[in-house]
Parts: sequence; C-alpha cells; structure tokens
Amino acid sequence: MVKRLWASGTFLLLLPIAGRLAAQQTTPWQDPSPHAIQFVTVDDNVKLEVLDWGGSGRPLVLLSGLGNTAHVFDEFAPKLTSDYHVYGITRRGFGASSVPFTGYSADRLGDDVLAILDALKLDRPVLVGHSIAGEELSSIGTHHSKRVAGLIYLDAAYWYAFYDRSSHWCRNSCKRACRNLRRI
Repeated sequence: MVKRLWASGTFLLLLPIAGRLAAQQTTPWQDPSPHAIQFVTVDDNVKLEVLDWGGSGRPLVLLSGLGNTAHVFDEFAPKLTSDYHVYGITRRGFGASSVPFTGYSADRLGDDVLAILDALKLDRPVLVGHSIAGEELSSIGTHHSKRVAGLIYLDAAYWYAFYDRSSHWCRNSCKRACRNLRRI
C-alpha cells in the first residue's frame, strides 16, 4: 500500500513538470557553422551532401565516421580555414545524403569521394577520415594514390582500413598502402 501511494505521489509531482515541458515551444535546430551546403550526384539517383567551410590553401576533405554526418566537424572545420579550403562529405546512407539499397563497399564509397573531387574540381586534396572512413581512405590510397596529396587517419587504422580483397591478405595490402603513401 505504501509503495502504491509513493508511486502515485511521485506521478502527481511529476505531472506539472511534464505539462510545463510539453507546453514549451521547441526551437528547430539551426546550424551555427559558417558553411555552404550543396548536393553532388555521385551515382544513379545518389546525391551526397557536401559542406564547404571555405578557406584558402590546399583543399582538405573531411570524412566522418559511421553514424555521423559531415556536420560532426561543424566546430572543428572553421579552425582549419586559415590554412586550407575545407570541405566535408556526408557518405551515402546518412544525414541528408541519399540512402540507396546498395553501394556500401569500400571501393564504391571511395568512388563516391572521387566523384565529389571531380565535381568540385579539387586537385590533389588531403583527405581526413575518422573511424570507418578509413575504408574510403584506403581504397583511394590503394587504387588512386595520385589523386590525393595525403591521407590522414583519425582513429581509423582498423583491419578494414588496409584490407584489399584481391590480395586476401591484410599485410600485403598494408605494405602496398604504405608504399603508395611514401610516393606522395
């Protein structure tokens, strides 16, 4: 009986608070970061969100980790604009980018990045990838190393970041990726 009264009392105490919270008007999220947004077509019926924070110098392209969008860099990216022209890409399947049923292999995701580099006419940018974006970095570094000036892995050096399906052996792919990076 005491438990029932306590639970009822707690409910009655929280009811006015819940009512006030529900009555408050929620303000829609406003992006505070100083960037332009565009959508780039990378495949049939697939458009990716690209953020452009501006800046001067070599292009720097930020690739977010799994579950994030390019907006994860909203506070960080403006700090780089004094030395780089900074872009961010939201990969397919996330945020405002298209969500196709297929096209999520490392090589396809790498091709998406290359399509954006082509569309924006970016010459040998530095690519910065966080977490699972190491897949895209390694695909580009292995197959298209001459297209980039450098690859920066942020907590992205997992086994998949160096795996090349054609070699079936992680070590061989890692050695090849290291050789390619030394050429840059």
